[in-house]
Amino acid sequence: MKKPNLLILGASGGVANALLQRLGNHRNLFNNLILLDKRRNLLENKYIDHERLNYIFIHGKINLPYEEKAYLSILKKHKVDIVLDLTDVDSIPIIEATNKAKVSYINTAMNGKKRTVYSIVSEMLARKSELANAPNILCTGMNPGIANIWVRQGVEKFSVPEEIIHFEYDTSKVAPKWEPAVTWCINEFLIETVADPAGIMLGRGKIKRLMPNALINKLPLKPVLSPIMKLDKYPLGFTVLHEENITLANRYNIPSKFIYAVNMKTMEKMTKLYKEKKRVVEEDIIHGDNSEKVLSGADNIGVVLDYKDKKVYYFNSMPNEAIMGTNATYTQVIVGVFAALLTLIFDKVEKGINFPEDLYDTYYRNYIFDNLRTQEFVFRKKKGRLVLKSYNPQIRTNVTGGFKRIII
Repeated sequence: MKKPNLLILGASGGVANALLQRLGNHRNLFNNLILLDKRRNLLENKYIDHERLNYIFIHGKINLPYEEKAYLSILKKHKVDIVLDLTDVDSIPIIEATNKAKVSYINTAMNGKKRTVYSIVSEMLARKSELANAPNILCTGMNPGIANIWVRQGVEKFSVPEEIIHFEYDTSKVAPKWEPAVTWCINEFLIETVADPAGIMLGRGKIKRLMPNALINKLPLKPVLSPIMKLDKYPLGFTVLHEENITLANRYNIPSKFIYAVNMKTMEKMTKLYKEKKRVVEEDIIHGDNSEKVLSGADNIGVVLDYKDKKVYYFNSMPNEAIMGTNATYTQVIVGVFAALLTLIFDKVEKGINFPEDLYDTYYRNYIFDNLRTQEFVFRKKKGRLVLKSYNPQIRTNVTGGFKRIII
C-alpha cells in the first residue's frame, strides 16, 4: 500500500496541536508530512515530539483564490495526496483548488467570512458529485462529525425520528481563578454565537432564522440534560445553526437544532457585554487550552433522537483534568479527524464530497466507537415522563472487512 503524503494547513492552531501530539504514534502510516502555517509557534511547541514527526514546515499562509498558483505549486512539489484543512479561512476556494489538483481534502467545519454556514453547506450539498476528482470528507470533528455518526447509528437502529436535537454543555473553566474563557477558536466561537444569525432547520431546505444572533436566542437545556445529567442548576444554551443540522435535516427531511452552552459565568459575561456595547470581541474572552492555563470542567456533547414513543440519547463527556497540553474539546475533535484520515487510507471512499453520515458503512464508524466512549440511553415516554428502558455505557462495533483496529 502506498503511503500518502499529508499536508496540514493551520498547523500551529489548537486542533493541530492536539492532533500532532498523537500523530507520532501513527507516523508510519504516512510518507511525507508537510505542516503549513502563517505562525511559527508550532516549532516551539513543547508538547509535540518534533523529531518523531519528521515534518517539513512551510511558513506561509493560504490566500485563495488570489494565490491559487502558489498553492497548487506546493501540492505538486510535495506530491500531496491528502490536504487536512484546520484553518478558519474560506473553505470553498481551498476545496475547489485542491480538486483541480486531484488531491483529497478534509476539514472540520465550513468557513466563509462573507457567507453564512447555511449558504456554504447548501452549496456543498448541491455540488457533492461535481467536485469529484478525489475523495473528500467535510465537517469531520466532534460536532459536526462524530455527532453525525451518532444520528446515523440511531436511525439505523430505531428508524428516522421526528426531530434531532444536538446539545453541548462545555463546563470548562480556568482553574483556580475564573476568567471568561472558551475552549475553541475565539474568532469562530464569536462568529457562530454573536456575528451570524441564529437558526434551526425545519426540514429539507427549510430554515427558520432567529435574529440577530444565537446570544440573544437562548433555549433552556434542562429538558434536554436532566434525563442524563443531574445538576443543581441548568444553563440556557445558544441556538446555533451548525453544519450537522443542515446536512442531517436535508438527508432525513426532519427538524434539527443545536443548543450550545459554555460555562455559565462566561455566558452571563457575554450577555452583559452585548447588552452594554451591542458586541463581544476577542479581547473579552481568553482561550483555555490546558497548556498555559490549567482547565477544570468537562465538555459534554450529545444528540437526542425524539420519537413519538421514546427518546434516544448518544452522549460523550470528556473531563479536562485527564488531558495535558490541550483541552477536552480539541481531544474530542481529533477523533473525528483521525477517523477521516484513516478511512481514506484503509477504506474505499467515493470521489466527491462526503459528509460523516455518508461514511456509516466504512472504517469511519468503527474508529469513532473504538476511540470515543459513546453512551446510549433509551427512554420510553410514559404519561409525560421519561422512563429509562435501556442503557449501554459504551457502544462497540465489530470491525469488518479486515480493517486494522487503531486506537489513538
